[in-house]
Amino acid sequence: MRFIYYIAVIMLVFSGLAVYGLFDTRIDISEPFISVNDRIISKTEFEKMARRKPAYMSQEQFVESVIDQQLMIQEAIRMDIHKEESFRDAVETFYEQSLIKILLDRKQASLTVDVTEADITKFREWTGYRLFLTKLIYPGMKDALEKTNATVQEVAADFTALPDHVKFAALNLEKGEYSRPRHRGMQGVVVYRLDDMEPVAAADADPPESYDTRQIRQFLQDMEKEQLLEEWTRQIRQSADIWRKK
Repeated sequence: MRFIYYIAVIMLVFSGLAVYGLFDTRIDISEPFISVNDRIISKTEFEKMARRKPAYMSQEQFVESVIDQQLMIQEAIRMDIHKEESFRDAVETFYEQSLIKILLDRKQASLTVDVTEADITKFREWTGYRLFLTKLIYPGMKDALEKTNATVQEVAADFTALPDHVKFAALNLEKGEYSRPRHRGMQGVVVYRLDDMEPVAAADADPPESYDTRQIRQFLQDMEKEQLLEEWTRQIRQSADIWRKK
């Protein structure tokens, strides 16, 4: 929540700076709608602001919030906060993060994933099994592809108790097969091998029909898109000219 607040403040200040001529942005000031000291907000500009009005706010409450925001922006500028290096760093970081987010959102939206009835049936069936997996952790992708320097862990758990990414990896395997290498944050690159599986006692297993078809489909689609997105990112890296000092 604090991160969202910081972004909101940066956006507001950024807008304020544009209005005060610190950026070359022209604002239509015809038909004034709000005036706060020497800051004039036109009717057209306010209508654009109002598109982002939270549903819980009335029009009057939103107008008051805009006035409060303008007062804070003016006070920040009076204190020369916009000239501080920390502010410029924050704007730069916000710009870069927004750029990346829009790129990833667009790429994810462009991905088409087909989840079949067989996929859903398999998920339901596996909810009644306990899986035995070997987890191989590699320092990097190069080691994973060459199968060197692995740390090996044994995993035994009911399918329903496994983390989502492990469920998805296992669902695509037959006994003895290895999953695709996946980056798992600080862990490194992780690969799973499905060693065996055995039925869970009926009394301990949830009935397969208790799992909602829509939720299963959404889960499989989301996990497949996540994997495709990771592979796309890897392809970008592989095609790039990268150098770093060692």
